[in-house]
Amino acid sequence: MTGIHTLNQIIADAASAPSAHNTQPWSPRMIGDGVAVELRVSRRRTLPAADPTGRDTLLGLGAWLEAFSVSAASHGVAFDVELLPALADPEAIVQARSDEPVLRIQLHHDTVSSPGGDTKQHAESAFDPDSERRMLAARKTVRSGFEPARGLVLELSGALPEWLRLVPVDADDLRHFSSLGTADTLREPAVARELAHWLRLHPSHPRYTVDGLNDKALGIPAFATRVASAFTRRRRLRDAAVGVAAPLGELWRRVLLEVPVSAADEDSPAEATAFVLVADTKLLDLGSGTEITRVLNSPLGLPPARVLEAGQALMRLWLRATARGAAFAPASEVIDSSLAQGELRYRLGLSRRDVPLFVTRVGVPRDPHPPRAPRR
Repeated sequence: MTGIHTLNQIIADAASAPSAHNTQPWSPRMIGDGVAVELRVSRRRTLPAADPTGRDTLLGLGAWLEAFSVSAASHGVAFDVELLPALADPEAIVQARSDEPVLRIQLHHDTVSSPGGDTKQHAESAFDPDSERRMLAARKTVRSGFEPARGLVLELSGALPEWLRLVPVDADDLRHFSSLGTADTLREPAVARELAHWLRLHPSHPRYTVDGLNDKALGIPAFATRVASAFTRRRRLRDAAVGVAAPLGELWRRVLLEVPVSAADEDSPAEATAFVLVADTKLLDLGSGTEITRVLNSPLGLPPARVLEAGQALMRLWLRATARGAAFAPASEVIDSSLAQGELRYRLGLSRRDVPLFVTRVGVPRDPHPPRAPRR
């Protein structure tokens, strides 16, 4: 039987997984005397306004599961994963109002196994388990200050299951789509309030070292944080800022819509410094007839279990990038905004059966030790 201390260490390592706004939405609970772990979505740690489909939460849970797998392999701990009905329940994933577990991890002590039955992918890791575990702590997210990592996107593409692919996107195009997505989402007061709630712009914030996005992780100069931090900690000032953000976002959005976007022109993967993680539903068995239509017309456009699996794959990509000294700079606002996502789809020539899940820039940070987002 797995020791309680070892299991606690594995769970602590899994908490290094990435999540939108650094919300850390996972809530693992040990069952019995360490024979199993049940994973729930932590209350008040989802983004119902900015992530109404639950995509980012599911990706984060998948990343957590893969990080758990990496640490478990390092400790010689084997396990099986059972996905539970709550994984498809918006009350659990989007609203976090359900206390039902979304998956159960059954631990073993005799042999090492991989999560989700995906033995082949995990076995083909280019790194030994201890090295991979060290990469969990070394994983980097930066907002600016990149040098290109030539050939990295092409290398990462080879580490994906068949139904997932990386589509290169021009860095200038991504800046435009990111600005458009930010402007479009800030028009929604609920989205602006969520963002303000997760900002920790000054060490005086009570959760500065716990979660959210702090000034160091965001790269905000000290003089700016002194002014801006009051708008995140005081409700009246925050509501006033949200009221101003909506008309400014609308104006910014209108200006950006005047910028023409060309259709279907992909970068070379060998030269790309940004990519979109895309699921090709044509390569998935989604049933037939009305079954496929129901899935494609759902808010996610994919079964929730597949988004969870994509989160596992994303975690593997992040660790491979870490091994190259590279970091990601996620731009989830591009997918959060239906307007920005539509322009992205047009630019890259994505079809209805292509589902974009994650957008990021990638490169080697000029600062070899960039600040890390805090962890619970």
